[in-house]
Amino acid sequence: MGIVKKQAYKNTVVSYTGMVIGFVNLILLYPRFLTIEQLGLFQLLIALSILYSLVASLGAPSVIVRYFPFFRTEDRTHNGFISFTGIYSIIGFVLCTAVFFLLKPIIVASFTKKAHLFVEYYYYLVPLSFFTIFFNFLEAFGKVIYQSIYSAVLKEIVLRLLTTVAMVALALKWIDFQQFIVAYIAINGLICLCLFISLAASGQFSSRNGAAKSSPVAKREIINFGLFTLLSIAIYNLLQSIDKYMLSAMAGLAITGVYGLYSNVAIVISVPAQALSRTTYQIVADSWKSKNMANIAEVYSKTSIIQMVAGFLLFVGILVNKENLLAILNKKEFSDQFGVLVMICLGFLVDITGGLNTYIITTSHKYRLITILLIVACVFCVGLTYILIPKYGGMGAALAYLITIAGINFASWFYIKYRFKMQPFTYKHLIVIVISAIAYVAGHYLWRIPNLYADIVVRSGFTAVIYGILTYLLHITDDINEKVDKTLVKLKIVKK
Repeated sequence: MGIVKKQAYKNTVVSYTGMVIGFVNLILLYPRFLTIEQLGLFQLLIALSILYSLVASLGAPSVIVRYFPFFRTEDRTHNGFISFTGIYSIIGFVLCTAVFFLLKPIIVASFTKKAHLFVEYYYYLVPLSFFTIFFNFLEAFGKVIYQSIYSAVLKEIVLRLLTTVAMVALALKWIDFQQFIVAYIAINGLICLCLFISLAASGQFSSRNGAAKSSPVAKREIINFGLFTLLSIAIYNLLQSIDKYMLSAMAGLAITGVYGLYSNVAIVISVPAQALSRTTYQIVADSWKSKNMANIAEVYSKTSIIQMVAGFLLFVGILVNKENLLAILNKKEFSDQFGVLVMICLGFLVDITGGLNTYIITTSHKYRLITILLIVACVFCVGLTYILIPKYGGMGAALAYLITIAGINFASWFYIKYRFKMQPFTYKHLIVIVISAIAYVAGHYLWRIPNLYADIVVRSGFTAVIYGILTYLLHITDDINEKVDKTLVKLKIVKK
């Protein structure tokens, strides 16, 4: 766990820095300088580009993480694995783009009535998706050589910071909304170039196109894995975004704008999990290669409780700052649908507390099971969302997501427990819920400071202190206590 700890802490710092910048964009700038429809379109374009890129990549990032350990060589040519996966991705992008052009009449027809603005920006998805594929491809190679920090900086900080600059330019009327979208696409291209230069300079890869006389793993197996993983990841991503697609088509971009903003607020709960995953995913893949089940079980257990502790702290922070958040947004549409935010947050909490549930199965020889599970879940989610949106709007979409994610995590947890004899949950998970309830009550009933931003700082800080002290004293996780102890020693608050 040494590598995991070292890189996870750095990735967490990067992620939280990016979260602060994202907060400025999401809460202070977007609602103020974009109309609700423009905000909905921007959220929709990002969600669609992610799905587009996942399908077009044919699962290449997962292939890289899963099979690079088998192809790694000292001469840095890695048995031609880089060129193979690169060509594989290009073919996927060309095929997907051809289908995207052919299906335009069908896709546009579903959005014309309720989200006509999307039709004007249809083709912008192609370059945005291409840059997303390119970045994910390069990021995967960074992960397999345990150099995930720089890609995190580019994705979490640079992208958001430059988007802030573009948003300010829009606010000052130096550019219009269309130019803002073009600028956002260009920024994605820029971070791809920066990551490419970094990996090329790392010394881990050779410019020579090495090719093994006999491939360590049959290419047919790699392609099969890639396609099954593609299906799994695409469906999983669809589950994360189906609510936005269906809301846009069935309820309009205005509701999608509110829902999308709340989704991006709630996603801060998964920030610690994303930071951990940049390293833990590769640890699990390497452990499967060496059949080190004990290491997988350890990583599984530790990531679950750490992610739960961090996720619930952020959830409580959102709840105690409800009035402050609504005051900043200052639009009736947001105050009327605050329950949507709570429901989405619960979905993220369920997902991150499951830890590495789906990934353990995905990187094992039983990876096809996840594909089957996700197909069933997707059909269920679409059906439930279709039923609930007309009745409950955004709340219906959020409820359908929560139920579906809970089902996926329960099914994968049960299978891992039955098949691999491991599971991450202990009584300490229940204690975290109790700690969260205590911290919420303490933060909620704290005297309100007249100044909005001062109240956010004091209320959040007070709640975090209560939460942190209880977590430390009850020794919820060794990793957190160890980090706190080392920090206290460095600050000379306690002796070594």
